[in-house]
Amino acid sequence: MSKKQISSERKTLYMAGVILTGIGMLLFLSTFLVFLNPNSFFNTGNPFGFMIRPFVGILMIAGGNFMRILAARGTAGSGLVLDPEKAREDLRPWTSMAGSMVQDALDETTLNTKKESIKIRCQNCTTLNDEDSKFCKSCGKSL
Repeated sequence: MSKKQISSERKTLYMAGVILTGIGMLLFLSTFLVFLNPNSFFNTGNPFGFMIRPFVGILMIAGGNFMRILAARGTAGSGLVLDPEKAREDLRPWTSMAGSMVQDALDETTLNTKKESIKIRCQNCTTLNDEDSKFCKSCGKSL
């Protein structure tokens, strides 16, 4: 595996985090279905029993998001382990991608702005001058 690839363990952890976040969202949002059936609101025996489901859902959402961040950035890149060298290694796929995107944007903008410039050599001192110059920028003689 090259240094620019993300390990399969990190990819698996990321997908597990996505699934856990999705299940947590479903648990949290299912609480609002209680209001469609008003009789089920107080049939739990405990008036606060309906609050367990959204609480567990919020915990699952938080845990899933933590897993996603940890998998995407690595242990050092996310700040869980304080090691600058390991952080550089963990974040290498993202920094190389960002650097490539910046380079692509620069290439695109500079590609259209490049202009050919023709230089004229002074016969007196052999300095290169711009094409539209009337006098040499070094010795001042007429071109």
